[in-house]
Amino acid sequence: MKKKIFTSLGLMSGTSMDGVDISVIKSDGFSEVKQLYNNYVEFDDNLHEELINLREYLNKSEDLIKFAEKIKDIDKKFTLFISKIVNEVINKIGLRIDLIGFHGQTVLHLPKEKISIQLGDGNLLSQMSKCLVVYRFRQNDLDNNGQGAPLTPIFHNLISKKLNDNFNLNYPINIINIGGITNVSQSINNENFDQNVFAYDISPGNCLIDEWVRKNSDKKYDKNGEFANIGNVND
Repeated sequence: MKKKIFTSLGLMSGTSMDGVDISVIKSDGFSEVKQLYNNYVEFDDNLHEELINLREYLNKSEDLIKFAEKIKDIDKKFTLFISKIVNEVINKIGLRIDLIGFHGQTVLHLPKEKISIQLGDGNLLSQMSKCLVVYRFRQNDLDNNGQGAPLTPIFHNLISKKLNDNFNLNYPINIINIGGITNVSQSINNENFDQNVFAYDISPGNCLIDEWVRKNSDKKYDKNGEFANIGNVND
């Protein structure tokens, strides 16, 4: 049976809080995928500063109540920023978007307490873009004893299948992803996803050098690894 092809727009902003990646793909969600558009849009200086400051205010669940008004204010500003660039992209590519995947901007992540807070109002983005918006990816994963990153293991599992098929790389296959936090996805074999894929955070990642760069330069992150390349490799 032929699977339906969706034209989807995806948004991702990570722990560096410097901007948002935006991509448009056509895919059946299983094996067929074609990239139509890919770009990075930097946050303006005011939004970037407000996001960084908000995250520093939020360290425990009680802070969500203490800073509720600030969260609400920046949540709206963030969503309006995203809505603007989404509409610009839609107008530029001239295609009908079937759905938007809206990750949002994480400002507090407490997986042991099953709490993960992302800025980004999916309903407002849907109204502004006139598109179906899928969001709140993390909470269901936390509720089912995950660590709140359900999409990366799915992608890594597909990559594992490609590695197995094209390079005869044997299972189990581990893929490490170094974002703000480093995580690993392990595919045990090529069978049932729910029972054979495990993923979890393992250490800090780029969040450490991101913070150093913000405190010791006028840059928002270590672009092209310029600061990291100053050091010497310890083999």
